Amino acid sequence: MSKILKAVDAMVNSEELITDVKALQETLFFKYNQTYVWSIQKELGDYFLIYYVNHSEVKEVIDSIKYMPNDPGPYISYSSKDYKSTESGDNFGELYLIVKEKLYNIDTVLDNIISG
Repeated sequence: MSKILKAVDAMVNSEELITDVKALQETLFFKYNQTYVWSIQKELGDYFLIYYVNHSEVKEVIDSIKYMPNDPGPYISYSSKDYKSTESGDNFGELYLIVKEKLYNIDTVLDNIISG
């Protein structure tokens, strides 16, 4: 298994370390382990996971994209379509759902529904 798939698995299995979730259009931005700024988006059935190098705050990345859309700074991008044949290729989708649920605070909503 490649390192990025292991990292996605770690993020999925430690979702409590996903914080500072914000959206800009269809892209979801988040911080992992209070250190690493990422974004994930779904496009035509594929997921794109991007790590923003040299950024420590989600707001910095969003602002740089808003004001300089052609230059958000250095980043590394991963596509789920490159890993579809592997057993963990669908973890991109699971990570996307986790981040989206955090954006809308779904855990609290579901807890309130369950507790009546």
